[in-house]
Amino acid sequence: MLKPEMPIQPDLLDRIHLLDNRELFAQLPDESVDLVLTDPPYKNYRSNRPVAHQKLKRVAVKQFDLPLLARESFRVLKPGAHLYCWCDHVNYPAIRAELEASGFHYKNCLVWVKNNHGSGDLKGNWAPQHEFVLFVTKGKGRAMFGKRQPNVFYRRLEGGTTKFFSKVSNYRFDHGTTKPVELLRIIIQAASAPGEIVLDPYGGSGSTAEACILEGRRFILSEVDGDYCRVAQNRIEQLLNHKS
Repeated sequence: MLKPEMPIQPDLLDRIHLLDNRELFAQLPDESVDLVLTDPPYKNYRSNRPVAHQKLKRVAVKQFDLPLLARESFRVLKPGAHLYCWCDHVNYPAIRAELEASGFHYKNCLVWVKNNHGSGDLKGNWAPQHEFVLFVTKGKGRAMFGKRQPNVFYRRLEGGTTKFFSKVSNYRFDHGTTKPVELLRIIIQAASAPGEIVLDPYGGSGSTAEACILEGRRFILSEVDGDYCRVAQNRIEQLLNHKS
């Protein structure tokens, strides 16, 4: 016998919440979310590029509870739903292993090739110019929407040439790891239908919310940092006001 669907409380929808995501997950019923799309603080990060701006806050890996993300995402996602989690080559194995241990089915690794590269070890290593997106499903996985996409993100320009998606400036939203909204829109288009609910438990500067608004999806975000949350809330309000 199928258990009845429990609705999400309306005041949780279409907002970013200044909450630890443990508190947010506790308010979400089982099998109530259509897609999880998130960029967790999977490593310590702070840009050290020489610029004329004040340094941004450090992204701290201690805020990332991987077992909680895996376990609670599996609980709240509907059967067949997708989860997409940003990561790098170092953290990829651990994140994949935890997601699979929580019941997810591994499907693919998507690749974002940036038009510029990070710094890192300037003399003893190759320059990092990519990030990964782990793609897993709850069960076999629902069919993708629209035309089948490659697992490397790029734009096809007139004349058949291609262009990769550039990194978002750290100072556009005062956040060091903001992802391009265009990439998030590609994932949202492929993994959900209009009107469905997208969850981002590490909401950051609100890029997932912007992508959802542009694609006609409902969204729920949480963020523990008050400054980031305010930036995201301003983005959301401006977009919703413009849309109305």
